[in-house]
Amino acid sequence: MKSFLKMVVAAFVGVFLAMIVSTLFYTCTFVGLMASMSEEESAVTKPNDVLVLKINGPVQEMSSSLPFNFDMLTGFSLKESLDLQTIMKAIDVAEADPNIAGIYLNTDNMSAQPATFEAIHNRFEEFKKSGKWIVSYNDNYSLGQYYLASMADSLFVNTIGTVQFDGMTSVVPYFKGLLEKLDVNVQIFRVGSFKSAVEPYMLSEMSDANREQITRYMTSIWEVMATDIAAHLDVDVAYLDSLADEAVSYMQPEELATTGLVDAQIYKEDVEKIILEKTGEEKFHGVTAKALSKNYAKHFPTVGKSKIAVLYAVGEILSEEGSATDGPAIYWPTIIKEIKALQKDEDVKAVVLRVNSTGGSAFASEQIWKALSDLRDVKPLIVSMSDYAASGGYYISAPADYVFAEPNTLTGSIGVFGMIPDFSGLATKKLGVTFQEVKTHEIGALTAFRSATSVETAKIQKGVEHTYDLFLTRCAEGRAMAKDSIAMIAGGRVWTGTDALANGLVDELGGLADAVEYAAKQAGIEDGQYFPDYYPKADDSFQSLFKTVTDEATIRVADYVLGRDRESLRFIQTLKDADRIQARSFDRVEM
Repeated sequence: MKSFLKMVVAAFVGVFLAMIVSTLFYTCTFVGLMASMSEEESAVTKPNDVLVLKINGPVQEMSSSLPFNFDMLTGFSLKESLDLQTIMKAIDVAEADPNIAGIYLNTDNMSAQPATFEAIHNRFEEFKKSGKWIVSYNDNYSLGQYYLASMADSLFVNTIGTVQFDGMTSVVPYFKGLLEKLDVNVQIFRVGSFKSAVEPYMLSEMSDANREQITRYMTSIWEVMATDIAAHLDVDVAYLDSLADEAVSYMQPEELATTGLVDAQIYKEDVEKIILEKTGEEKFHGVTAKALSKNYAKHFPTVGKSKIAVLYAVGEILSEEGSATDGPAIYWPTIIKEIKALQKDEDVKAVVLRVNSTGGSAFASEQIWKALSDLRDVKPLIVSMSDYAASGGYYISAPADYVFAEPNTLTGSIGVFGMIPDFSGLATKKLGVTFQEVKTHEIGALTAFRSATSVETAKIQKGVEHTYDLFLTRCAEGRAMAKDSIAMIAGGRVWTGTDALANGLVDELGGLADAVEYAAKQAGIEDGQYFPDYYPKADDSFQSLFKTVTDEATIRVADYVLGRDRESLRFIQTLKDADRIQARSFDRVEM
């Protein structure tokens, strides 16, 4: 009951905050304009400058369109971060600019999924081939942060800092007990024993099938990282495995020093002195990633070159705007509009679909699939998978001519499910609200305040099975594989990019740059005679900014009021807004 009261309080606070945001918006806009005016300009570099690559928050695919810092206006703590596109551009420029001597890397508080860590790691590997150096310093390292830092020529940690080299964990919350306490009944319809997205609402503990798939993909991710780290440290993978069993994060400084994981334990202010020794300069001069990335066009001009469109498909796949989501979303009418425009644009010679999605609405996924299939008939369509291209994320990838994935991408999860919530118990037993129906026919409309009848249940299950069969057909057609072969690796099972390559779900392991290069070749464009252009373009309209501020405010308030119970509210919102049949995966990896 306390959880429910918290939800009610959060809802009222959210509405109240949304109201006052409207009155404060002109002030916000003014502050935003001032902030944008003072925003970093492109960098003017000098010999022996250093790229200061501070990644101190969650790494998203694309940057926010907000022109101001939300925390300046609200007082909420929001970690400063960089998007992946800005990071990659900054490294590209740092490699190309003769004035940049090296990179000073700091990733304190950075968070990302395995494939994003891997993409940046691999870019560092290419960067070092230029002969330039990387120095890394953190107060503390998470496993993913350490994976990046292992590429550094010099790897430092604070004198009393820690390295969380303790392996990987996947934590799955189960809500069955909560639903029982709230008297909420959720009727589940699914196909495939590995389709684990619905497990938290029907079980109290993990199924054997889900434990099997999670163990497999986590082991695969660990093997990729451990192999890379071992190569950089010149040690055996077996040694790293033994360290991971010794609770490295709890080691005292003198113990950590004996592991070989770090070069030295120093204070932060000493790092610049070490860098000055490398540059031979008397004064440290660093350039930020945002400023340096704005020099991209200078070093990689586009004049006279052919355009390869990179279309981002990031977030939940939803049927309509306003559906419950905490982050970016793929609304099918919106993305189809982009797809059709790129199809008609004669300047666009090929399209790379950059997918980072765990899926969502099966209906919306099918509509996007159709639009992409039409585009593929006109010009090359290549898919580049980021952290996720699972369930609906794989559905929309299926029509591609060629598919790239990172080794640590989570993909597949070819399966569907349906969830029908019944809140009548909550409404009647907890709140004292009763319901009476008047209908013209026996069945009537299914609402969230009654259970489905046996007839409705049978029809919904049949619909789920039909959608699954269609999903298999789309995958079989796209991969040029027999439907039975697809079915053997489907069933809702999640695969890493490495395993997906082995079973035929992807064509090649590589990042976004590899996909763009391949797309250019498919379009018959010579090396160096193309450039990537990114879509959708940022929407900085008044309406878009207002919506972004309001959504951000609601999320912050809910997090502040609910804490760990936030997921409970999120679940109820999802049930209320979601389409009846879903192609969705909820797998997450902590590192």
